[in-house]
Amino acid sequence: MPLASARLVEIAQPLYNLIMADQQPASDSHAHGVPPWPGPIRVLVCVGYNPISQRLLERAGQLARALGGDLLALHIQAAESDAPGYQTMLDHNMALARRLGAHVEVARGAPLAQLIAEFAQAHGVTHIVMGESARSRLEEVRRGSLARQVLRASQGIDIYIVADPD
Repeated sequence: MPLASARLVEIAQPLYNLIMADQQPASDSHAHGVPPWPGPIRVLVCVGYNPISQRLLERAGQLARALGGDLLALHIQAAESDAPGYQTMLDHNMALARRLGAHVEVARGAPLAQLIAEFAQAHGVTHIVMGESARSRLEEVRRGSLARQVLRASQGIDIYIVADPD
């Protein structure tokens, strides 16, 4: 198992244990102080046309499988792009999402953080997997952090950040 996958399993294991405890008879799980899980697990991954989206999809798929939940993939199209290879890479990433069993959605508009949070709330999402590039603090202050904005806008939803290796 690759190191990154092992780390994801290590992080997800406590959540998985809570879910499994909830599968026990109610008296048994309550006796151990474990509250019932509030509903189905739904993992949302934000997908773009960039290469890190493949990594995000794989990590989100691993998390959804480890937790026994559903996988949802969301692409937000803020505007039509004429970047070279945009549509080819996006199609490739969306096909990967479907192969991983994700329910794929495309939304349009902005602001991105608000759209992600609204989609997550409307679909009962319990976990969001996003990418974040390693930027200087100055650049983050100047441009902002989508992950931080989503965290603020989507109260009660766990956010997982996958670092961009570049």
